[in-house]
Amino acid sequence: MPTALPEPTQLNTPELLEAFFERSQDGFFFMMLDQPVEWGPGVDQDAVLDYVFSHQRMSKVNPAMAQQFRAKPAELIGMTPRDFFRHDIAAGRRGWRRLFDAGHTHSLTNERRLDGSMMWVEGDYMCFYDAAGRITGHFGIQRDVSDRVRALEELEQSRAELRALAARLQATREEERTRIAREIHDELGQALTALKLDVAWLESRQTRTDSGIFRLGDASLADRVDQTMQIVRRIASELRPSVLDQLGLEAAIESLVRETTQRTGIAVCFHADDFPRLPDEIASHAFRIIQEALTNVARHSKATRVDVSVRRVGAVIILGVEDNGVGFTPQSLSGLSSLGLVGIRERALACGGTLIVRGEPGRGTGIAVTIPVAKP
Repeated sequence: MPTALPEPTQLNTPELLEAFFERSQDGFFFMMLDQPVEWGPGVDQDAVLDYVFSHQRMSKVNPAMAQQFRAKPAELIGMTPRDFFRHDIAAGRRGWRRLFDAGHTHSLTNERRLDGSMMWVEGDYMCFYDAAGRITGHFGIQRDVSDRVRALEELEQSRAELRALAARLQATREEERTRIAREIHDELGQALTALKLDVAWLESRQTRTDSGIFRLGDASLADRVDQTMQIVRRIASELRPSVLDQLGLEAAIESLVRETTQRTGIAVCFHADDFPRLPDEIASHAFRIIQEALTNVARHSKATRVDVSVRRVGAVIILGVEDNGVGFTPQSLSGLSSLGLVGIRERALACGGTLIVRGEPGRGTGIAVTIPVAKP
């Protein structure tokens, strides 16, 4: 004969809820008002908040909530919003206003434990209402996320330090480029010019019988010197275009556009209405941003036309480079394949600006860099 099964235990829902409340790892609490309050556009909300901050009291807390505040549950009972936010009453009132406006809220707040130490609290809160629609209090679930916030702050500080270092390295590299370019242009260029004059003098004195002495293949020695001088000028210009320092950013970009068209065969058009005068540091970054963008176009876009623009809108400079090439997929903007865009973004950030990239497969690519400058 089979053994009879025991009767199932009757679940006591209030007891289960109480057990869940007490044993939760998140802080649970109830804060109830001495008297219900009306809330809406037709009431004096500042006066209501004055009342709430003195007459809404902590009525029930669980051990996890007390642990967050490094207190015993009994020490929190009876505390008001004014007690919890005495370090920043204005922030507390803003939080209560958002809660009362929506009836529920999710927030991250800076609070103080009973020993005065700071903590960051992330929580979800919900209002209670009576039959007349008045607010009687609220229920909250919250957790101490101080470690997470601190880690994010440290990460953000580390990023800021790395960006500052990157900006300093870029400035140092630009200074070194300028110095080397000047030495190549001035010293080596002068030496080659003197050599060319010497060769020209020797060629002028050679006789008909030794006319081949100064020829190397199909080129004369003077021609080789000319070619070497062109190479020197090109290297110096790539390091630091002298026109940028002598004639300014507009002339430097025009020269860059001509050189890119000649080298790649891509039709590059430059637009600059009412060209702005920029500080030297920003002008250097702006030139390098456009140079890097054109390099990316030549390497990846398969474009036949590129439009380069520099515009001033109020206190903002907008640098634009747009091509009619193959475009890109969102996935291609991450990883090592997009280091050119990373360099552009970091230069924009070094100037306090931002980078916007637009494009899709088959429809070209455009970048816009906005840089704040002093008003004209």
